[in-house]
Amino acid sequence: MSEPRPSELGPHYTEFYARRNPTAVYPVEFVVRTLLGTYPNLKLDRDDYPGARILDLGFGDGRNMPLLANLGFDVHGVEISEEICALTRERMAKLGVDVELRVGTNSSIPYPDGSFDFLLACHACYYVEPGESFTDNLRELARVLRPGGRFVFSLPKRDSYILEDAVPLENGHYRITKDPYGVRADSVFRAFESRDEVVRELEPSFEDVRLGVCENDWYGIGERVWIGTCVRREDV
Repeated sequence: MSEPRPSELGPHYTEFYARRNPTAVYPVEFVVRTLLGTYPNLKLDRDDYPGARILDLGFGDGRNMPLLANLGFDVHGVEISEEICALTRERMAKLGVDVELRVGTNSSIPYPDGSFDFLLACHACYYVEPGESFTDNLRELARVLRPGGRFVFSLPKRDSYILEDAVPLENGHYRITKDPYGVRADSVFRAFESRDEVVRELEPSFEDVRLGVCENDWYGIGERVWIGTCVRREDV
């Protein structure tokens, strides 16, 4: 486990969350549905949750943490600045939610190998640091998951609003040029055109990939993401 490297997005997101700083937070719908829903292609065993260690990667304002705690998880989180961690730590304390929060990035997670039974990356794991790739991120996520541990994630579709006029880079990566929230311009995302492309990217480290799609028009913001879950291979 190496020292976490600072992220270039740190100052932007620190200011963003300091401005918002809500008292109450509410979970993202796909996270609720994945962990609690029953569907033809997915039904997770809720008996696996109590006492399991989960990493909420890129937790932001902590919106999913009360849900995770209510389900019995031992909740940990990683964000890109101590200021964001401090805001969320204070918010969770007021809500009575016990969490451990550390500073890191998608490719530099400050926990030992095999630390977690579950890893949640809600609108988070596709951010790529300069000089790195999404493959580096996946390698790090697999490292901190135990063999057989479950990864729950979202990934942007190529036609999502945040990719409008994005600059194509190599291997499905894009440099963002527009962001209505004023935070992510010039950051690099990995985006995906098809289900097969998502599965191919995950397969070296993960198996039992289950995918869905969320397509929303938030009053002019066309959000389109792949949602999914998979299991860390035993032989990685």
